[in-house]
Amino acid sequence: MKYLAIDLGSKTLGLARGTGLIASPWKTLRFKENDFDQALQGLLLAIKEYQPDEIILGYPLNMNGSIGESAETVLQFKKMLEEKIDSEIAIVLLDERRTTFSANQVLIAADLSRKARKEKKDQVAATIILQTYFDKINFQKQRKEEDNDK
Repeated sequence: MKYLAIDLGSKTLGLARGTGLIASPWKTLRFKENDFDQALQGLLLAIKEYQPDEIILGYPLNMNGSIGESAETVLQFKKMLEEKIDSEIAIVLLDERRTTFSANQVLIAADLSRKARKEKKDQVAATIILQTYFDKINFQKQRKEEDNDK
Protein backbone atom coordinates (compact mmCIF):
# COMPACT_ATOMS: atom_id res chain seq x y z
CA MET A 1 0.00 0.00 0.00
CA LYS A 2 1.03 3.57 -0.65
CA TYR A 3 0.52 6.18 2.04
CA LEU A 4 0.59 9.98 1.88
CA ALA A 5 0.83 12.15 5.00
CA ILE A 6 -0.17 15.79 5.14
CA ASP A 7 0.86 18.47 7.62
CA LEU A 8 -1.55 21.36 6.98
CA GLY A 9 -0.40 24.86 7.85
CA SER A 10 -1.84 28.29 7.11
CA LYS A 11 0.52 28.79 4.13
CA THR A 12 2.03 25.36 3.44
CA LEU A 13 1.23 21.68 3.09
CA GLY A 14 4.05 19.39 4.13
CA LEU A 15 3.89 16.02 2.37
CA ALA A 16 5.55 12.71 3.17
CA ARG A 17 5.08 9.32 1.60
CA GLY A 18 5.85 5.69 2.25
CA THR A 19 4.72 2.12 1.78
CA GLY A 20 4.17 0.97 5.34
CA LEU A 21 7.53 0.72 7.06
CA ILE A 22 9.57 3.89 6.54
CA ALA A 23 8.21 7.38 5.90
CA SER A 24 10.13 9.78 3.65
CA PRO A 25 9.78 13.54 3.22
CA TRP A 26 8.41 14.38 -0.20
CA LYS A 27 7.55 18.01 -0.85
CA THR A 28 6.18 21.26 0.51
CA LEU A 29 3.29 22.93 -1.28
CA ARG A 30 2.96 26.68 -0.76
CA PHE A 31 -0.24 28.70 -1.06
CA LYS A 32 -1.60 32.12 -0.13
CA GLU A 33 -2.31 32.39 3.58
CA ASN A 34 -5.51 30.53 4.48
CA ASP A 35 -6.34 29.93 0.79
CA PHE A 36 -7.23 26.28 1.28
CA ASP A 37 -8.83 26.04 -2.16
CA GLN A 38 -5.41 26.79 -3.66
CA ALA A 39 -3.83 24.29 -1.25
CA LEU A 40 -6.34 21.66 -2.32
CA GLN A 41 -5.56 22.18 -6.01
CA GLY A 42 -1.85 21.57 -5.41
CA LEU A 43 -2.62 18.56 -3.24
CA LEU A 44 -4.88 17.03 -5.88
CA LEU A 45 -1.99 17.18 -8.36
CA ALA A 46 0.30 15.47 -5.84
CA ILE A 47 -2.33 12.78 -5.20
CA LYS A 48 -2.69 12.20 -8.94
CA GLU A 49 1.09 11.87 -9.24
CA TYR A 50 1.63 9.52 -6.26
CA GLN A 51 -1.74 7.69 -6.25
CA PRO A 52 -1.87 6.78 -2.55
CA ASP A 53 -4.17 4.13 -1.13
CA GLU A 54 -4.49 5.99 2.15
CA ILE A 55 -4.00 9.58 3.30
CA ILE A 56 -2.93 10.43 6.83
CA LEU A 57 -3.91 13.97 7.77
CA GLY A 58 -2.28 15.56 10.80
CA TYR A 59 -4.92 16.54 13.35
CA PRO A 60 -3.57 19.23 15.70
CA LEU A 61 -5.52 18.76 18.90
CA ASN A 62 -4.82 21.13 21.78
CA MET A 63 -2.46 19.85 24.46
CA ASN A 64 -5.47 18.98 26.65
CA GLY A 65 -7.01 16.95 23.80
CA SER A 66 -9.69 19.49 22.91
CA ILE A 67 -10.46 20.62 19.38
CA GLY A 68 -9.21 24.14 18.68
CA GLU A 69 -9.20 26.42 15.67
CA SER A 70 -6.40 24.55 13.86
CA ALA A 71 -8.14 21.19 14.32
CA GLU A 72 -11.41 22.70 13.02
CA THR A 73 -9.52 23.93 9.94
CA VAL A 74 -8.19 20.41 9.37
CA LEU A 75 -11.71 18.95 9.64
CA GLN A 76 -12.97 21.45 7.05
CA PHE A 77 -10.02 20.69 4.76
CA LYS A 78 -10.67 16.94 5.14
CA LYS A 79 -14.27 17.51 4.02
CA MET A 80 -13.10 19.51 0.98
CA LEU A 81 -10.62 16.76 0.09
CA GLU A 82 -13.19 13.97 0.47
CA GLU A 83 -15.44 15.73 -2.05
CA LYS A 84 -12.65 15.79 -4.66
CA ILE A 85 -10.94 12.40 -4.44
CA ASP A 86 -11.87 8.79 -5.13
CA SER A 87 -13.92 7.47 -2.22
CA GLU A 88 -11.72 4.36 -2.13
CA ILE A 89 -8.85 6.45 -0.75
CA ALA A 90 -9.23 6.45 3.03
CA ILE A 91 -8.42 9.65 4.91
CA VAL A 92 -7.26 9.03 8.47
CA LEU A 93 -6.86 11.78 11.08
CA LEU A 94 -3.82 11.34 13.33
CA ASP A 95 -3.12 13.37 16.45
CA GLU A 96 -0.10 15.47 15.56
CA ARG A 97 0.52 17.42 18.75
CA ARG A 98 4.12 18.67 18.86
CA THR A 99 5.16 17.35 15.42
CA THR A 100 6.24 20.78 14.17
CA PHE A 101 8.27 21.25 17.35
CA SER A 102 9.82 17.80 16.87
CA ALA A 103 10.54 18.56 13.21
CA ASN A 104 12.37 21.75 14.20
CA GLN A 105 14.41 19.83 16.77
CA VAL A 106 15.41 17.24 14.15
CA LEU A 107 16.45 19.97 11.71
CA ILE A 108 18.42 21.88 14.36
CA ALA A 109 20.20 18.65 15.30
CA ALA A 110 21.03 18.20 11.60
CA ASP A 111 22.73 21.62 11.79
CA LEU A 112 20.65 23.15 9.00
CA SER A 113 20.49 26.90 8.51
CA ARG A 114 17.37 28.78 9.57
CA LYS A 115 16.42 29.15 5.88
CA ALA A 116 16.90 25.42 5.20
CA ARG A 117 14.88 24.55 8.31
CA LYS A 118 12.03 26.77 7.10
CA GLU A 119 12.07 24.99 3.72
CA LYS A 120 12.05 21.46 5.17
CA LYS A 121 10.07 21.85 8.43
CA ASP A 122 6.65 20.95 7.00
CA GLN A 123 7.94 17.91 5.08
CA VAL A 124 9.67 16.64 8.21
CA ALA A 125 6.52 17.21 10.29
CA ALA A 126 4.54 15.18 7.72
CA THR A 127 7.23 12.48 7.87
CA ILE A 128 6.88 12.31 11.66
CA ILE A 129 3.09 12.02 11.28
CA LEU A 130 3.44 9.19 8.77
CA GLN A 131 6.13 7.34 10.72
CA THR A 132 3.97 7.57 13.85
CA TYR A 133 1.10 6.04 11.87
CA PHE A 134 3.33 3.24 10.53
CA ASP A 135 4.62 2.50 14.02
CA LYS A 136 1.05 2.38 15.33
CA ILE A 137 -0.30 0.01 12.66
CA ASN A 138 2.78 -2.21 12.80
CA PHE A 139 2.54 -2.43 16.60
CA GLN A 140 -1.15 -3.37 16.30
CA LYS A 141 -0.30 -6.09 13.76
CA GLN A 142 2.41 -7.45 16.02
CA ARG A 143 0.07 -7.55 19.04
CA LYS A 144 -2.60 -9.30 16.98
CA GLU A 145 -0.07 -11.93 15.85
CA GLU A 146 1.09 -12.43 19.44
CA ASP A 147 -2.51 -12.82 20.61
CA ASN A 148 -3.13 -15.40 17.86
CA ASP A 149 -0.05 -17.36 18.97
CA LYS A 150 -1.47 -17.79 22.49
